[in-house]
Amino acid sequence: MNPDSPKVEQAEKQVGAVLEKLEADTGVEVKDIGLEDMVDTDAATGRPVVKKAVDIKVQQKPLKRWST
Repeated sequence: MNPDSPKVEQAEKQVGAVLEKLEADTGVEVKDIGLEDMVDTDAATGRPVVKKAVDIKVQQKPLKRWST
């Protein structure tokens, strides 16, 4: 799939909206996001399975104050 396809661009906008809402709701700033492989257990078989997981790193927004 082309990285500039309309579906990819739409997905990027949706992820951006989720991250913007996270920042607005929590007062933090998203510093980095990443996709990681994670091992989980398949509920149907009980066997290990590799799944994708999103890791979001945030930091507290600095308080801005005007000098008076």
